[in-house]
Amino acid sequence: MATEDTAGDQLGRNAALRFEQLKGRLFEAALIAATLVGIVSLLVLFAQISIDAFQPRSASPTWFLVYLGTLVTPTAGFTLYARRRPAVRETNALAFAAVFGGLLLSSVIYVVVESLSPYDVFIYTAFAASPPVLVSVYDRATDERQYTGPAIPASIVAGIAAAALLYDSIKQPIGVAAEWIMYFGLVTVPAALVVAWLTTSRRDSRAGAVAGGAVVAGGLAVAAASIATGANTSLFVVFFSAFVVPTGYVLRRSIRRDPAGRVGVAGPFVLVGGALLGAAVVERFGVQNPETFLTPTLLLQSWDGLRAGNAGVYPQIVGSIVIVGFMAVLAFPVGIGAAVYLEEYAPDTGIRGRLATLLEVNISNLAGVPSVVYGLLGLALFRRTLGLGTGVVVSAAGTLGLLILPIVIVSTQEALRSVPNALRQGSYGMGASRWQTLREVVLPEAIPGTLTGTILALARAIGETAPLVIIAVATTKYSPPSGLFSSATALPLQIFAASANAKPEFRHGVVPAAAVVLLILMLLMNATAIVIRNKYARDN
Repeated sequence: MATEDTAGDQLGRNAALRFEQLKGRLFEAALIAATLVGIVSLLVLFAQISIDAFQPRSASPTWFLVYLGTLVTPTAGFTLYARRRPAVRETNALAFAAVFGGLLLSSVIYVVVESLSPYDVFIYTAFAASPPVLVSVYDRATDERQYTGPAIPASIVAGIAAAALLYDSIKQPIGVAAEWIMYFGLVTVPAALVVAWLTTSRRDSRAGAVAGGAVVAGGLAVAAASIATGANTSLFVVFFSAFVVPTGYVLRRSIRRDPAGRVGVAGPFVLVGGALLGAAVVERFGVQNPETFLTPTLLLQSWDGLRAGNAGVYPQIVGSIVIVGFMAVLAFPVGIGAAVYLEEYAPDTGIRGRLATLLEVNISNLAGVPSVVYGLLGLALFRRTLGLGTGVVVSAAGTLGLLILPIVIVSTQEALRSVPNALRQGSYGMGASRWQTLREVVLPEAIPGTLTGTILALARAIGETAPLVIIAVATTKYSPPSGLFSSATALPLQIFAASANAKPEFRHGVVPAAAVVLLILMLLMNATAIVIRNKYARDN
């Protein structure tokens, strides 16, 4: 009888086990199905937007054959070759990051600085950068690092305040200098210092001085050649300093460090060369191009609400970059500082501990507040209380900064909590102070998680429309912003306004093309944060 009961119990356990396994398989299948549905839905959406933006059905079959032979086939072949060789694949990835990252960096620097006035940017940058440099020099000379952390941001604020007070007396003598000199000081000199520092860290101070001097000499040579030929000197100085110098440094170092993968450097040039060759063949033989709205006119001209072919979103692109960039300057230091205080300095008990807990609860709740509410908050704070102008850059950036602030704080808190306490205790055991532990141990470990929150915040902010509408940011402007207190618009607002245009070529042509530009901007910003995050993740 006991044997029969034991066998029955065993059969019951086996049946229960099989039932649990079945539930697990069903749950896994449901997760896979949900993932596939989401991915397919996004692909269908992006495909529809891309078809409307590029109009591929209007091109002749010869056009597809040309680019299949000059662009798709060589690029695909090189990609397959690189994927099978780890050294080539790594160098290829670095080459793509250097080439296209340099192009993006140089373009953004020139467009933004030209919009805001090179002289103003130079004055404020020089005053903001000089005090932290002096603090760092004092720190190195005396090895007194207890107050370095608080002193650096305080010195930056003091420098900016001094620039604002002395602006009128400084602008007149600086305004006599040529515009390209401002770009030389803003871009070429920092590039030379970075190259000198990197070369010194890998070789010696003499080699670093030579490398930095070569960058300065190269910038002066480019400026002289541009002046002699009548070209845009400022543009070429920025292009040399922010594209040629970093790209050449990265590619040269990649080739020397890993000779087995040096062929990977050709990756971006195969892509760009194939595109240029295809364009030349199409132009030479008069092949029918797609009747796309994603053209240089869209990227470089101002808005035209009458003819879709003349509609451009250049002021909107610059406005989005300036607003989101200044938003990052306002929100990220405050958000990261608040998270550091709440996690590392706030007490757990007493009145201050209860206040910190209350703050954390409210911050977590604010992360889910609708964006329209933040628009109302920005309207009350920047327009009515501070009396700022309608739709100015500061108001728009501040409103979006308030919007993303809870996301930055919460993600940074989670990143700080993920750092093991054993690392903190080990640092304290070696005699480090709390600030030294935070700076040298905790923050480097938390950077990948912090940048993950940065990616989420940027992705949300760059596509927001409702808060900007509430604070009366213009939907259409015909010139980019000329300063932080000038009016501006953003690309999502122009997309929203164009979607109501009575002409179908706007709704089904210009709007999808502008949406593609917005997606590319978002992807480039996110890609930059992802590259930095992955670098710190590998280093740690």
